[in-house]
Amino acid sequence: MNLVARILASKIVALAILSGVGVCLLVVPALTNQLGANPIERLLHVSGEIAIWTLGFVLSLAPLRVLFPGSTIVNALNRHRRYIGVSACIYAVVHFSCHLLYQGDLEDVLQSFSKPFIWFGLTGLAILVSLGLTSNNWSVRKLGGKRWKLLHRLAYVAAIVLIYHQTIAGKGHWYIARWLLILLVALEGARLAKKFWSTKPSAARVREVPR
Repeated sequence: MNLVARILASKIVALAILSGVGVCLLVVPALTNQLGANPIERLLHVSGEIAIWTLGFVLSLAPLRVLFPGSTIVNALNRHRRYIGVSACIYAVVHFSCHLLYQGDLEDVLQSFSKPFIWFGLTGLAILVSLGLTSNNWSVRKLGGKRWKLLHRLAYVAAIVLIYHQTIAGKGHWYIARWLLILLVALEGARLAKKFWSTKPSAARVREVPR
């Protein structure tokens, strides 16, 4: 187990996994003509799913660290939270780029903006880009630790917005989005429950007030 944790703690391994997901699911199928009759549409859907699940993964690390503080694997993964978050941003940008290619021309792109799910997607993308651009030590120093953390809590807002974006996009995406929603709600609920019970004074420590 310690060997696995040491491997996962490596920055090179983390970057290889994060980039490898895109290579295996996007680049290789595109180069080998495995994307079906409409390759751009396929890339659009897959890149969006990678982006939202990568975001969900990075958000799950905080509650997992609380639930399993002694886990070397969880602690190793938490060292790469910035990389994972930036990867979610990059895949979201790829997803939006595929949307532009899928629409074909400027008129179709502008017409797509009349659909509500597009605006939810753009809102989530804007948040992810803002967080991706500030995921560095220089931004932490300039903003200050408290303001930087407050800004990056918008990742939860991005997750909610993007899950809703995927839900109303149609074509069965809710079937995928609901599992991410259930996972995040369950982890956050477990974290809050553990925090509540750990701060609740036990009966043994409650002293009777002398009269």
